[in-house]
Amino acid sequence: MIDPLQLASDIAGNAISLALPGLLWAALFLLAFERGPFAASVGLGRRAFWLLLPGAIACTFGNLPLVPVTNDVLGISLGGALFPILVGLLAFRQYAPPAARSVPWFVGGFAAMGTAALLVAIFVHPVWLEDVGVTVVLAVVPLVVWSLAATDRAVASRVGVLLGLTSGVTLLTFLFASAVPGVGITEAFPEYLLPPLGAAVVALFVVPRVAPHAEGLALPAAYVSGTFGVLAGADILRQPPLYPSSSPGLYVIGGAGIFDLVYLSGLIALGMAFVGHWALDRGWTPVGGYTESAPTPIGRLARSFRMGLRGDLSGSLRSASLAGREAAAESRRLMQLPEAPPDRPWQGLPVPGWVVADQANLDAVAAEGTSSGKESYRGWLMARWLVQVSLHLNARRFASAFDRAIAFCLDLLLLTAPAIAVWAYLARTLPGGYVGVASSVAFNVAVYGYIALAFLYFVLAERWFGTTVGKRLMDLEVRERSMSSPALLPLLVRNAFKVPTLSILGVGLGLAVEFLFIVSGPGDVSFGGVILSLGAVTAAFLAVFVLVGVVLLGVIGFLAIAATAERQRCGDLLAGTWVVRRLTPVPTSRPVPVPTPAPSAPPAAPGSSG
Repeated sequence: MIDPLQLASDIAGNAISLALPGLLWAALFLLAFERGPFAASVGLGRRAFWLLLPGAIACTFGNLPLVPVTNDVLGISLGGALFPILVGLLAFRQYAPPAARSVPWFVGGFAAMGTAALLVAIFVHPVWLEDVGVTVVLAVVPLVVWSLAATDRAVASRVGVLLGLTSGVTLLTFLFASAVPGVGITEAFPEYLLPPLGAAVVALFVVPRVAPHAEGLALPAAYVSGTFGVLAGADILRQPPLYPSSSPGLYVIGGAGIFDLVYLSGLIALGMAFVGHWALDRGWTPVGGYTESAPTPIGRLARSFRMGLRGDLSGSLRSASLAGREAAAESRRLMQLPEAPPDRPWQGLPVPGWVVADQANLDAVAAEGTSSGKESYRGWLMARWLVQVSLHLNARRFASAFDRAIAFCLDLLLLTAPAIAVWAYLARTLPGGYVGVASSVAFNVAVYGYIALAFLYFVLAERWFGTTVGKRLMDLEVRERSMSSPALLPLLVRNAFKVPTLSILGVGLGLAVEFLFIVSGPGDVSFGGVILSLGAVTAAFLAVFVLVGVVLLGVIGFLAIAATAERQRCGDLLAGTWVVRRLTPVPTSRPVPVPTPAPSAPPAAPGSSG
């Protein structure tokens, strides 16, 4: 007999499950791009969007092993859990500055709360007493942390509110979730929606009380509590019942990737807070005196052109003048030259004299303004040539596509050679033939761990040293546009787009090595409906497919570097980073040859005599 209520609930649950990721991504896009300065001021700007959507999808196969537990191994997914956690911590820095004081209190409080609740979940029985014990822990620990941090009232209030929100999400998630051996941790509809939605509603009304005139901080508070609360309530407190199962397994926090609750819950809370902030008409003024970063010279030039099309001729001239000045400043940063006099931004750069004079003429015309479309267009043409001069100067510093390809290949060789040795050892020593090796915990840890560890190698090497082994051998380094060492978030974004290549290498070469080195098992194996024979021929066949996949992705990156003005691949464009040659002295005694303006764009700015 059909239960109408259960049927309706199942239909609604399936419809929401299908529609939810797309709706959340749309909300994240609207926040990051339509409300860009506001979103950046609360730590959820465009870089966070790129990391949480295309970055997380690209990192689907990256699972980092953490610790062995009995016969199992506990790991964490890059896209499904690690990226949301890191974005949450970076957003927390905006929520409760100064981070040097607030982050230790929050992380320490969360760790104490999770550890104490986990001990209760493991050792306290029966179930009703376990629930009571976890509830008490989650209620008491935030109060203890708040009282200990009370000497710093500003930090204590914000950290205390966030720990309270997180403990509430943790408790509800713990009560609603269940561990199913062989399946994982599950939550039914609509229970999995209630904790993050509740956290968002509470944050909208409580956060403004501890952060007056900064109501927008409710958004990062909702995201952080939604992410960390589900992490603790489900993946920490409900994980232990999975371990005593008869067959060992690799249990991954966030293992469902972009469909995992650790990933989705933070976005559900953020989406609800975003809608609530809009509905309460709280405005979109950036929080904390945040100022939007200046556009690139090319972006400023495009803005100047659009202003001219709209009829703002004087504004177009001013924007064109700024494009030229910022192009000069960019070249100075790349060459590490001292600041120029305010009225002569090109002075001291290895350029012809007309470049210095024409920038001064363009500045003078922009200061006067114009009502002539012809004059405005001539000024834009002049600015375009000044930007091209800057790009010509900068070309000597940007790494070429060929040098970057060699550096990446050297890094891949460094990372993959020891991985192949490990895969070969496991293939020769593990029992069970092809099926036994391919399904073993050790082999899966070695394959997926290679993908995650290789990703972290690029991120951490570039964060700590500004370069990798391969880049260092090619005399290259990674920099942000300010020429400072890149921060963590841009490095996560730029390197996330290397993970598809690492995934092909890890999975494909892992299988090839298994076919080559396995010493027992059936002579033929069905792989995707194709019968493959163990041995060198099949291993070589798989290796060719791996090579083709890596080369195709490499060609896309190579063409992007070669085609862009600042030699950036997709990851660099989204992260706002450069790969540059290590600085060599630039002679300034004679100018560098630069392109001569075409007749349609004379070097003299509007109103100049030549």
